[in-house]
Amino acid sequence: MASEKELFVTKQYVPIGQPISKNDHTIVYRVRCLAEKGQPEGILKIYRKRNIKSLYDNLRRLDYNGWPHIYNVKYFDDGTLVVEEFLQGNTLAELLDENRHHSVTFTEEEAGRIMDQICETLEGLLKTNPPIIHYNLKPSNIFITTTGRVKLLDFVPGTAQKKNPLSVMLGAIGSIFHEMLTGKKPANGKCTYAGRYETVIRKCIEKKQGKQYENIRDIKEDMDYAKTHEPETGEQRVVKIPFTLTLPFQGTILCFEWIIFTLFFVRNKTSIASLFAVVFVIHAVAFAARRHSFLQKEGVYLDPLRRFGPVILLAAILAAIYFIIKTFFAY
Repeated sequence: MASEKELFVTKQYVPIGQPISKNDHTIVYRVRCLAEKGQPEGILKIYRKRNIKSLYDNLRRLDYNGWPHIYNVKYFDDGTLVVEEFLQGNTLAELLDENRHHSVTFTEEEAGRIMDQICETLEGLLKTNPPIIHYNLKPSNIFITTTGRVKLLDFVPGTAQKKNPLSVMLGAIGSIFHEMLTGKKPANGKCTYAGRYETVIRKCIEKKQGKQYENIRDIKEDMDYAKTHEPETGEQRVVKIPFTLTLPFQGTILCFEWIIFTLFFVRNKTSIASLFAVVFVIHAVAFAARRHSFLQKEGVYLDPLRRFGPVILLAAILAAIYFIIKTFFAY
């Protein structure tokens, strides 16, 4: 006679093909939910050597929009089986990878809309009795449906249980928010994003006691304020750039190298001109790399105007130098 577990996966929630993913702790199958009305497709997650049935029973009873609808939960043979609805869309991790591939980031409006829904769900979970904590909040456990709804996945306790749960979630929120807006996680706990949500992110990832948020509602209030107000100049950090990395200093040297190159070039002395062209290019690339490395290390984010404005101005000066020399020194 078939066991209850065998009936569960052969008569009620039948796997379709091979596992979608598999590791030492979890196996995930796409299944046909024969026990549900309309026999929809679903996702079966088998959490091995974990009894988290009570957690998912609570989520099932709440049935908010902030996570996938849960069809069934069972505990068999020292493992928890959870059957959820099959979602159409992508995880936030997949969307971030796609953005990096195209060298773009989420806009502030897009990131703010996603974070609003995340905070709304987390705040609701903290109000339950007992509070439900998401200890594994990360981009791969955040799902964006094709309709734009944000759903949290895998409410599985982890090592974070030993820490302050709110602090853990706040740090995750700040890191995720930062990655959406810059494409990168905050390096060494430093925020490199400068924009309307900078204060929110800095306060989320703050490590010092008393300077971090005390609840999710405060995050939502600061985000609502940030949406309608430009960043205050008082919030911006002043970083002293070494003189040797400033554009006036390096730009002057680059202009001098450009003048020498142009003089030889317009007089058709191509071999010598090529030598100075190589020197100019190597110098320009090295300067750009060193300056970028310094700003990254200091956690400084420059808006497009500050980043490209001086470069455009320098390019205009070099073009003017070229045409002046060509006009008066060519023969």
